[in-house]
Amino acid sequence: MQPPSHNVSGSAPVLATNRRVPVEGVSFSITCTLDAAVTSTVRFYKGDTSIQGACLSSGTCGTSVSGYNVSLDSTSRILTLDITSPDSTRDSGTWRCNDGTTVSNMITLSQFAAVLDWSSVTFSPQLTSLPSSVTPQNTISVTVTTPCAAPAAVITWRYQQSVSGAPPSSTSSSQGSCPSGQVQTTNTLSLPGNTASLYNRQVSLTVSVEHDSFDLPTYTKSVTSNTIQFPVPVTTVTLTNISSVHETIGLATGQTLTLICVTSASFPTSTVTWVTLPSGTPPTVSRETTSGVLVKTTSSVTFTVSKTDQGRSIHCQAENINGQTSPQSNRATLEVWYPPDKPTTTNPGTLCEGKSTSLTCSSSPYPGNPPSTYYWTKDNAAVHTGSSYTFSPWKTDNGADIRCAAGNNYTDRAGSSRRQSDARLLSVYYMGVPTITPAATQTRKEGQSLSLTCSADGNPDNAVISWTFNDSPIPGSSVMKVDLNRSDDGEYVCIGRVNTGSVCPGGSLQGRSTVRVIVNWNPDRSGVSASSLGIGLGLGLGICIIVIIVMGAGLRRRHLLSTHDRGKPAAQIQDRDIREQPTGNTQNSGIQDLNQYARFEECASQPYSQLKIYENNKGRVPHEPEYKGPKERSQTTYETVALHTYESTDRNVKDPTYVNASTTG
Repeated sequence: MQPPSHNVSGSAPVLATNRRVPVEGVSFSITCTLDAAVTSTVRFYKGDTSIQGACLSSGTCGTSVSGYNVSLDSTSRILTLDITSPDSTRDSGTWRCNDGTTVSNMITLSQFAAVLDWSSVTFSPQLTSLPSSVTPQNTISVTVTTPCAAPAAVITWRYQQSVSGAPPSSTSSSQGSCPSGQVQTTNTLSLPGNTASLYNRQVSLTVSVEHDSFDLPTYTKSVTSNTIQFPVPVTTVTLTNISSVHETIGLATGQTLTLICVTSASFPTSTVTWVTLPSGTPPTVSRETTSGVLVKTTSSVTFTVSKTDQGRSIHCQAENINGQTSPQSNRATLEVWYPPDKPTTTNPGTLCEGKSTSLTCSSSPYPGNPPSTYYWTKDNAAVHTGSSYTFSPWKTDNGADIRCAAGNNYTDRAGSSRRQSDARLLSVYYMGVPTITPAATQTRKEGQSLSLTCSADGNPDNAVISWTFNDSPIPGSSVMKVDLNRSDDGEYVCIGRVNTGSVCPGGSLQGRSTVRVIVNWNPDRSGVSASSLGIGLGLGLGICIIVIIVMGAGLRRRHLLSTHDRGKPAAQIQDRDIREQPTGNTQNSGIQDLNQYARFEECASQPYSQLKIYENNKGRVPHEPEYKGPKERSQTTYETVALHTYESTDRNVKDPTYVNASTTG
């Protein structure tokens, strides 16, 4: 019979099952929950007409189907149809219940599950035997296989320790050798150790197998692995020798330095790398386990510093996971104190006397630290301090030994010395002052010979010597000989000259030296004009200059006479050692003829001479008191000469200084 199709007041019965699908061989129940107490017969239907069981209002229940059992719980108003062993052929269909007035919801039993034996589920490897840690280079792999079952099992993975996300896995199902309608399910987990989301974590893995044959309410059975330590990247590395960025470590060359770098705890163990370390410096590595698999790494290096390490910036970096940013330590800058290399000086070349030049001194490639000071010496005497030495060379610098020494705090400490450059021997082109021999002012008599020798010291040593006399060039070489006459009186200059090419401006250098030559001579008879003036006075030992000025026309001849010449004819006086000299042309045209006779009484050898002037007295010298000769005087140097002017008269010349001279009109 069909279940009633009309509805009455009240809620319809609710049909439910105790499992989501029937499982072969496992008890299965269908329940019908009534809204009110049973007042009429309540029936279970499969399909539209088939009554599978019922309960009367009296509480009596029954079924005609073998393997079914119907019961009523009056208190809860629940009718239950128990299927002892579900059978897909028998039990498939659409199920309802009817309380006599209303019809429940429908449940269709179309899928029936075969029992999945949990004990037959395999894990390879067993989750409890997974490694306690995984490195970035490794992968955790697990394969879960279920036995034949229907429907296919659902296998899933999840992280424990509140880690979000799901481990990567893949599932496949195949019938293989399973009975018809059943399959075997396989799931493979492949979890790389370099999964960044798992860094710094300890994680357990849980695999769950879900199947309809498993127990309510989850239909799931699970297995959880041991805890696995995933990689812990190294986060810091510390250079323990310093505490700040770019800190300086100072020490002297030859000293030993030990640097130490320590990493943060990490897994896997970090590798420490030293950057800009001197070559050939192997590190020493030690490790300390801090917790579980976490390890601190300590790396130290020891080396002897040298001047090549000056300014070297050293740091270390650590790494334990490829692709991760490697932390770096602060940088230590080495301040190495060392002596300068042997200094060198610039080649001065050939220098020109008086022309400024500069030399430089440097120590290369290692100038010393602290910076060096340069000390210059010339012939072992200190002359300058500084890297550059500017000076004007002179003759005395030719062949000088010039050097520089480099020094700093390192070289100037006890037990050390400054490095010194090789010597530079200066070559200076110069022209010294020529030397004239004899050098003092020379006084000679007319007719004497004079030899002047000039020597010149110059570089190059091929000095050319030339002479000038009173500023006019004269022939001569290093030795000049002269037979003196009065025209040779004056200044003689010796000039020394050397050719310097492009070394000196103008291509040459020259030096000058002067000597004064004084030529003394005896006076001559000479004609003079009426307007001429002249008297020579005796100067110095043995020098006597006499100038006779005769003025006026028609003057008689006058004679210089000594006492023993009185009364003698003029002709005899002329025959004596008195030189005659013709009278030259004068400015006074009235004077036609003038003869003079003079005699010098040994004036060349006397400190004093007396000059007397007489008029011509018909060839005879008038009588005169005996002339006793000059008195001896003390040696006197005369710096001035008194000149007396003679006025021209018609006939006579008056000598105011010689009062004893007689004149005849």
